[in-house]
Amino acid sequence: MIERWRPETHTFHLRTGETTITLQDVEVIYGLHIDGQALYRVEPPQLSYPQELTRLTDFVPHQRDMHGRSRLLRSFLHAHLRLVHLQHPIGEATPQVDVDRRAYLYLLIIFGGIMFPNTSGADMSMRYLLFIEDLDQLGCYSWGAAILAYIYRGFDRASMGERLEVAAFSPLLQVETFQPIAAHPSDDYVAEDMPYARRWSQGRTRGFHMDAV
Repeated sequence: MIERWRPETHTFHLRTGETTITLQDVEVIYGLHIDGQALYRVEPPQLSYPQELTRLTDFVPHQRDMHGRSRLLRSFLHAHLRLVHLQHPIGEATPQVDVDRRAYLYLLIIFGGIMFPNTSGADMSMRYLLFIEDLDQLGCYSWGAAILAYIYRGFDRASMGERLEVAAFSPLLQVETFQPIAAHPSDDYVAEDMPYARRWSQGRTRGFHMDAV
């Protein structure tokens, strides 16, 4: 894929023609917003990133589990969440502040480890804490546009020899090349306005099969 990517046009040059991922693909396949406030590189907070993480989540990372000043080992955070879930599972009596703290940690994994990963695959950036601190404002950002720009940047740098690997939201690349086809077209349990990725995941559990486009 890297060899067939052209950074001048942000497209793949294949034998069958020229193709790319568009904003419409991001919105239709994963239901991510492509309008709203732009995400931008912000200045570091007054507190260090580990201190900011502790302030929001009451979770104290160790120095040995840090890479630089803003990256945290994914395995360490996963282990912490598993332990917390076993010792203090969320229930109806769980205080809202504890629910929010757990949500911040899961969101950090989603944004830093899945939607905006890095080429190491071992750690994640804590910079996204500055965008997820206000949970009510999460839907105001253009996450879809940011993911697409991140994918373009990853393939650009790899195709120009600046990187050996591409760090991108790989599920989008995988789903983009397939289309869910219902085994029983008369079934109406898939909502028409549901993002394709959700239709795919539901369909696979109910007898869908995949045909390459």
